[in-house]
Amino acid sequence: MGLRLRILSRWTPEWLLKKGLDELASSTIQGLGELLNEHSPQKNYEKQKDYQKQVILNGNLDEKRKLMARAHNKLVESLIENMGNDEALSQGRQVMFQKGLVQGQRFRKILGVGNHLNDMVNAARILYSALGIDFQVKENKRGEITMVVNHCSLARDYNLQTCHILSAADEGVVQGLNPNIKMEFTQRITEGCSNCLASIKMG
Repeated sequence: MGLRLRILSRWTPEWLLKKGLDELASSTIQGLGELLNEHSPQKNYEKQKDYQKQVILNGNLDEKRKLMARAHNKLVESLIENMGNDEALSQGRQVMFQKGLVQGQRFRKILGVGNHLNDMVNAARILYSALGIDFQVKENKRGEITMVVNHCSLARDYNLQTCHILSAADEGVVQGLNPNIKMEFTQRITEGCSNCLASIKMG
């Protein structure tokens, strides 16, 4: 574990959490906006930029999360309207995974994330703090590893389709933090469950 990751995993200043949230919001909003512009007869470049500015310029962490969630919801609703539900979910997840992967690779370098599972977990905990997400990683007797999300502030604002698409960004971030680790959500709070579950597989 790098020194920077060791320090920040113990205490992360709010300004840094805001910066991380701004970057994640900007990247995901841009990705959804670009996909929408490929399939919408009416281009939405200005609307996409407006969503990004709202999140980056306004409020505390909780307010920023709400603004980001609303922007995600509106963009996903437009994608479904223009592409149909199944195609919007499929292509939306592909785009979000790639956006998450790039962000994860970037944070791997910045934080000095090593190849151990604990390094990925500590780095993900910093990023999830910016998103208002609390989780634990558990391993059962068969050696199966699961991420259990007990609280997600975004679940209060996301609809089911938005959560399904944006969770692919989380899966991408994890693989970006460690290319030998793959994560896949199998259960979501927005589906009416008490927590989110994601399987973690070491490659």
